[in-house]
Amino acid sequence: MSKNTKSQRFWQGKGFYLALALVVAGAALTSFLAINGMVEQLGTNSTSQKIDGEEDIWLADQGAEVEKKQENIPIESSSSSQLQSASSSSQAPSASSAAPSESTTSQAVQEPSFTQPLDGKRLQGFSGDELVFNETMQDWRTHNGLDIRGSMNVGVQAPANGTVVAVYEDPQWGGVLELECQDVMVRLCGFEKISCKEGDTVEKGKTVALLGEIPAESSEESHLHVEITKDGKLVDPENYF
Repeated sequence: MSKNTKSQRFWQGKGFYLALALVVAGAALTSFLAINGMVEQLGTNSTSQKIDGEEDIWLADQGAEVEKKQENIPIESSSSSQLQSASSSSQAPSASSAAPSESTTSQAVQEPSFTQPLDGKRLQGFSGDELVFNETMQDWRTHNGLDIRGSMNVGVQAPANGTVVAVYEDPQWGGVLELECQDVMVRLCGFEKISCKEGDTVEKGKTVALLGEIPAESSEESHLHVEITKDGKLVDPENYF
């Protein structure tokens, strides 16, 4: 048998298997190359991601340093601001604290003053709880008012703006006129004639009566007897005149 015949028989018997082996080897080589390419690509991506992450960390560190530098800048704290504000408030007078002073001043200006109802010498003063001897009655008693010397039938003025609350004749004090002036009651005694009546409003300095005699003190010089009551208690008239 010739060599060509033997070769043809070999390829006819084994050729199929050789071809299959070559196909499998080629497929394996192709798969290896594909897998190797994917590995290289994944390695490249991993390196890129690592670099990106490192850049982010570097930027974060730079930001931290900037913030630390800003913290070193001197900034006025809220507590020191509050202390300065409180100090300024304590030094500067507020409008509310100034208001009472203005109100007090206004009240002092608006408060009417008293005037002496008769221009004369002051004879006997207010004794309070002390007893004094009454020459006319020949006894010891308190003197509850102020005696002002004056001539008979001389005009007596209202000591302040007020309202007449009583007009009457008293056996010991003669003609009596009671006035409500501000927050006090004024009792004027020793009139001959009274020119106003109960309920009238009188003005300070206006003549309200003519001076007469005081029976309980007739042994003394002719005078006007003045009593002032505040909150139901007799007080010294000289505190008002």
